[in-house]
Amino acid sequence: MKRRIVKVIVMAIMCVAVRQVLAQGDAGQAGAFLNYGVGGRAMGMGRAFVAVSDDASGSYWNPAGLVGARRMELSTTYTNLYYDTQFAHLGLVIPRPGRTLKDKVARFLVGPSTAVGFGWVGLSMTGFEQRSSTREYLGDFGLSENAFISSWAREEVGSWGIFRYGINLKFVHQDFSGLQNSGSMDMAGSSTDWSGGIDVGMIFQPIHAPVFRIFSLRYLLPLKIGFSVQNLVQPSWKRLGMEKDPFPTIIRWGLSYRWVIKDWVPDNWKGLRSLFGNTQILLAFDREYLDGRQTGTYFGAEGQFIFSESGFALFPRVGINNRTEGTALGIGFCMPFTSNALIRIDYAYGFHPFLDGDNRFFMTLQMGPGLGPSFFRQMSEKTDLPNKEIRQYLLRVIADYPNEYVIGAVNKITQISDSAYARRYFDLTGGLGLANSLFHESWELMKEGRISRAQKKAEDASNEYAIVFTQPEHAMTDSELLNYGEALIIAQRMGPAISVLTEVEQNSLRRSYLMGLCYKALGEWSKAINSFSEAVRLVDTEMDLANMAGLSFLGLGQALVRMEQYETARVALEKLIDKYAQSLDENYPRYPAFRDGYIVDDAQYLLGLTYLLEKQYEEGVASLLRTALFYPNMQYGQLAESNTGNFIQLMQAASWDLMDNLVDRLLNNYFDEHGWPPTQ
Repeated sequence: MKRRIVKVIVMAIMCVAVRQVLAQGDAGQAGAFLNYGVGGRAMGMGRAFVAVSDDASGSYWNPAGLVGARRMELSTTYTNLYYDTQFAHLGLVIPRPGRTLKDKVARFLVGPSTAVGFGWVGLSMTGFEQRSSTREYLGDFGLSENAFISSWAREEVGSWGIFRYGINLKFVHQDFSGLQNSGSMDMAGSSTDWSGGIDVGMIFQPIHAPVFRIFSLRYLLPLKIGFSVQNLVQPSWKRLGMEKDPFPTIIRWGLSYRWVIKDWVPDNWKGLRSLFGNTQILLAFDREYLDGRQTGTYFGAEGQFIFSESGFALFPRVGINNRTEGTALGIGFCMPFTSNALIRIDYAYGFHPFLDGDNRFFMTLQMGPGLGPSFFRQMSEKTDLPNKEIRQYLLRVIADYPNEYVIGAVNKITQISDSAYARRYFDLTGGLGLANSLFHESWELMKEGRISRAQKKAEDASNEYAIVFTQPEHAMTDSELLNYGEALIIAQRMGPAISVLTEVEQNSLRRSYLMGLCYKALGEWSKAINSFSEAVRLVDTEMDLANMAGLSFLGLGQALVRMEQYETARVALEKLIDKYAQSLDENYPRYPAFRDGYIVDDAQYLLGLTYLLEKQYEEGVASLLRTALFYPNMQYGQLAESNTGNFIQLMQAASWDLMDNLVDRLLNNYFDEHGWPPTQ
């Protein structure tokens, strides 16, 4: 009977004391001391941390996050709570410890994609009176509960994203100090207890995972999805007697999002975008389930204001939840300690509905070289690594957007792999990569005959090119300048296209042909003749890509006709007929497009018109008859066929004025078909 009474008294004291200290709905359960919360960042953010967890407190919240730590980190907390109660935490994380290991097993366990962590959480309460069943005072006793946590985490990287997973091996210890035996009751076997358990967690950062490809990388990369199970293997306290009291299983899932403010400001608001720089706000949301019941909802935010590259930074925080302290406020300040170490001081204040406010201070020491984008860029430049591993390091640089190395990483990764996602990468970085991608898209749209969409894409490409081109010392190559000029041509901006093409240092068939197109469209026929003439002079010394040689002969002939230099025009057109009778390459520049895919019928038809314009009617009609005879299935072969009877009838009647009127009408129709402007 006495044993039962003492047992009831002791357990009642424990439950009341712990419940008062923690003021939580699950405080009376075994392991309640592990729900008090650790870490200045997490507590300031209202405990919404399962999808963040990238510091020394990660062992407590989600071991998977440890591999995201930027440096080796040691964090401490010690605070006096209520009623002679002390709470303390010590956390250590060592990210990517074996960066130079070669052995495959060792690299998997402690290599550059892993992290190890250690944590201790302790709660102690003193000053409890022990009395017998007859209310006799037996002395004071205390209660201490401790958890020793060993953590391991690893990340897998692919084009789909970054997947981090981790595990905790947890040993817990409970001790009642000062308990006295009472009568027939022996407390020796009930004063201390050890147990063990396992926690697991994971964090996923999507990049090109199928479900997420509809989102731009600029807005997707800041997202992380976290999940953890605490007490998957449940520790337990031994009650008086042989009965076990297991720790409850706690499941958490959550989201975090690094809100890069400038990316949500319109591009044309340059002053405001510059003001924000790379300022970010980390947003977090958690849901918690205890033994299968949804018990908690958590929201948190952390501003990240970086003042210098040396490490000075300020981190204001706020959080709210329906589970513990309600609203939380916090602030952190980071400053350099030595050339290779930083100190962060954090403060968190929690509002409790029934108890006084909870003030806590935290100190964190960050040591060793930084393991951020700069580190991953350096690793990707090692010459002895396979492309797969280089790609993984580059993906880590990109995933940490925004940073100064993203553009270089994107350019490199699209060269060695991931070309299928080039456009998504270039949307992220903008500049030449995006400009070239948009240009090629506009080019493909021209091939499909979707002219208005092609012009819109070309306009977008031109705007991206212009950002680089207008810099004092731009680094655009001749190929990029040619793309820029051609994009302007597709967008029907011929004047700016000429200015860009003039910057190309090495003359080429493509440059001369594009210049000729611009001058032709502007009606500057003398300059068009010079450019097309330069293009045809390069035919013998340069490979003809995309039929630009044949098109240059046609452009030269057209320009000479407009300048009424008919004899010279016939020379150019006859060379075209002799050398370029085959169909056009599928990648020929469609400015304009030739509906039948041939230009030889154009040349033969225009050749006939030049004879007629010089009053050489027999030669002209004969040339048009050859057009109809040799090219019956082509556009101008059919047009010549439909007018053959008219020409023969007019010749027989010697109606030369009517013949001249018909020639003028056909020539004007030809000009309209090719989109020529009036002569200037």
